[in-house]
Amino acid sequence: MKSKLLSGRIVKGVGGVFTVLAEERKYTCFSPKKLRYKQLDVLVGDNVQFEDLGKGKGVIVEVLPRKNKLYRPEIANVDLCFLVLASEPQPDFYLADKVLINCFKQGIEPVIVVNKTDLTVDTLNQVQSNYNGIADIVSMSAVSGNVDALKDYISGKVCCFAGQSAVGKTSILNALLPSFNGQVGGLSQKTGRGTHTTRHSSIHKVFDGYVVDTCGFSLCDLDDIRSEDLHLYLDDFVQIGGCKYTSCTHTVEPDCCVRQAVAEGRLNKERYDRYVEEFNELKEKEKDQY
Repeated sequence: MKSKLLSGRIVKGVGGVFTVLAEERKYTCFSPKKLRYKQLDVLVGDNVQFEDLGKGKGVIVEVLPRKNKLYRPEIANVDLCFLVLASEPQPDFYLADKVLINCFKQGIEPVIVVNKTDLTVDTLNQVQSNYNGIADIVSMSAVSGNVDALKDYISGKVCCFAGQSAVGKTSILNALLPSFNGQVGGLSQKTGRGTHTTRHSSIHKVFDGYVVDTCGFSLCDLDDIRSEDLHLYLDDFVQIGGCKYTSCTHTVEPDCCVRQAVAEGRLNKERYDRYVEEFNELKEKEKDQY
């Protein structure tokens, strides 16, 4: 008797074993090596076809085309990314810039969530100074359970959380989905950085959408972006426009409207300085490649 083929979404993956949600039922599926070599990887968020072996088991036979892929956290087919920042640990705006750039490149809507506002509003003020008009900014405190502001964003979408460890991603998911009961970490007393508690990405039904719980990270590369194209993924730079040269990188060229906007206080200088650092970082990588 020929096995039945089903379609579903990968909601968890650990060591080559995947949980696939299909027709409101979860299946434990395996991915043959030949498929992993062909696709390079099989990711949480992938839509797949799998062979139903019975008793809740299956074998993935095809990974359907992706609309996007995030590298850190590594997940596929995301509609919206909640970039979580907090006063503790100290926000890494350099990392935040890279997450936002990758979101814009992948066609993912970014929403900046400032958590732990019960401790201080200083971080919220910094975030607004850097990113007003670039992405929606939501302030909240997961400790108080004040997460209703996220409900409309999640509706009908696949959403992920990105940010450093201990900014409160799992606490927010716990508040959104009390049955999740994820382990919450804290700050290392030695380094002042977050300790990793989430080890594997997983997708959970929340309201009438999906939310991905992801591992924290402190590094995010700008994959597949050339230095001369970097400014194209910064909407506030693009909106200024009017530079003398259409290929202006906003670093050293004369008559640059972006640099003029920085000098006049119309563009956040901290954000611009980080852009120059990211631009130079990409230039150095490109030198090493040739």
